[in-house]
Amino acid sequence: MIENDPLPYAGRDEALARIHTQRANAPHEPLVVIGRKHIGKTAFLRQVMHTIPKHTIAVLIPLGDISPDDEAHLWVMTSQYILDELNQHGMILPDLPAQDVARMWFMTQFMPMVMKTLRGRELLLLWDDAHHLLNTNLPDDLFEVLHDLCSASIQMIFAFDIRHEDHLSQFMPFITPKHLLRLGNLSHAGCLAILADHQGGVGEDMIRAIYDGSGGLPYIIQQYGYELGAHGDIKAMNNAVYARVSDEFLRIWEERTADEKLVLTAIADLFYDDPLRPITTAHIATWSVNSDYLLDETAINAALRGLLYDEVVILDHHHVRVHGDLFRKWLLENARIVRKPADKRQAVPIGIIIITVIIVAMMVLVILSVFGGATDGGMNIPTITPLS
Repeated sequence: MIENDPLPYAGRDEALARIHTQRANAPHEPLVVIGRKHIGKTAFLRQVMHTIPKHTIAVLIPLGDISPDDEAHLWVMTSQYILDELNQHGMILPDLPAQDVARMWFMTQFMPMVMKTLRGRELLLLWDDAHHLLNTNLPDDLFEVLHDLCSASIQMIFAFDIRHEDHLSQFMPFITPKHLLRLGNLSHAGCLAILADHQGGVGEDMIRAIYDGSGGLPYIIQQYGYELGAHGDIKAMNNAVYARVSDEFLRIWEERTADEKLVLTAIADLFYDDPLRPITTAHIATWSVNSDYLLDETAINAALRGLLYDEVVILDHHHVRVHGDLFRKWLLENARIVRKPADKRQAVPIGIIIITVIIVAMMVLVILSVFGGATDGGMNIPTITPLS
């Protein structure tokens, strides 16, 4: 993930082991890599390409670049990427006559010719940005066609943005929960693996500082890699990386729910008040009570579950903290809850208020003087005498 690095993909050993195990034991079944934006799904697919056995030809199909708007477009572009990869391996396919139905041509002519050309080698299709296959312009039975295509010799891996995870149930039994492989933030060892071969070397203290600053988010570790040669100390490098990734932090913030934003704001405020104090859900609840935004325990726990799932925060011995020093810095500077605009009421001029007060006071004085005079002056109160 570092510029000019011939093999810039590292830190996913467990996920790679899962890939290779399934390819060996159930090659006809697909695998689905899911993860958040900028978590390194495309980089992982490229890492797979670098680590597969020599008898396998891997083809990366970037559906985000293709953006297939109909089925014919999908099959034509897929065949082109396969042809390009075969050409790089010195394999040339003969010209095939086109057919009116692209699917029929792809399944009955193109793919049989590809497998014949491979001469016993395996073909691994890596579908990046696979949520484009959910396009409503594509046929409903598309995944059934892909299912029929899978075999011991033709294997598939799909990379989905986690925002589309709920839609995967539409493609059962081709894709089931057992086929899912979720990519999360890198561990300290993963960060070390990425930076280990950096020109000039990176000391353990620097790697620890980079990991703490990034929270293990591959995209941010990549930015540190770009800045390593330009800065001699971690503070200067943190400032440079922070400027690079502020827009990414804004995107992360904007994707959160209202309750999640409140919890993040609470964590940032509590950290600002006392950086050394561990933060618990009880502290967040107390902060909520003292603020204008009341969250009950259920809402706080639900928000924390979402933040933990996306690794925005981490839970360490029941203590909550933001995952990554740079993102915490961004929260301290930017986390604000937009208040609903108050009803605009027309202000009453102060002069009218004064006149009103004077008039009311005068009326009170008049009333008091009238009733006071009636009492002190001994006025005769008329009586009614019944007629005899």
